Amino acid sequence: MDKKIVVFSGMPASGKDTVTEALCASEKRFIPFKKHRSVGSSDTCKDTYFNISVEEFERKIRAGEFLQYHGRYGRYYGIAEDTLLGYLQEDLCPIIHIGRIENYYAFCQSLPAFEKKYGSKVDVCHIQLWETKDVLHDRIVLRDKTETEIQKRLAAMEQEFADSIAMMNEHQRPFTVVIRNTDLSETCRRIRELLHKDGKQADDGYAEFWGYLRSL
Repeated sequence: MDKKIVVFSGMPASGKDTVTEALCASEKRFIPFKKHRSVGSSDTCKDTYFNISVEEFERKIRAGEFLQYHGRYGRYYGIAEDTLLGYLQEDLCPIIHIGRIENYYAFCQSLPAFEKKYGSKVDVCHIQLWETKDVLHDRIVLRDKTETEIQKRLAAMEQEFADSIAMMNEHQRPFTVVIRNTDLSETCRRIRELLHKDGKQADDGYAEFWGYLRSL
């Protein structure tokens, strides 16, 4: 039986954390994937990550312990192989947050070796969450505490819109479905329906998303 993984892509403030929390509250099979994150001595350490030093993170990179890792906001973030294996062995459906599209491609490239090593097929449902620039801007300004953090996330938002426009122009369709996350209940309903139908959905959301991108 295939093991299921949900991967969320999406700009900052597109709702990845909020949707994940709602899905996990609705069904016991869902669990937020706990990434490793590099932190400094002055960082605030949220327990939603395995917080480790830069030196320890780089040791794990050299040891090949990550299926995918990247730098963002001045930190490393990584998807550890043993963490993913643990969730799948418990028949859970981990929800993994991956930002830019190249991070997703790197993750997918590592999956065949992972599947071969552990003898289990992995079914990935890749969901792009989005909202308009104005909505995301307002969410970021309201959510983040310092001007430095706000500017980092606004810059990341602009970069990811540029990435999306490039994908559209190159006719790439890497997502299983693209969902405008305006209403939380409707977003969660669509995701649960998508997983129940093994990724088959009449409206994959690209038309609306591409239409918005063309208007920018």
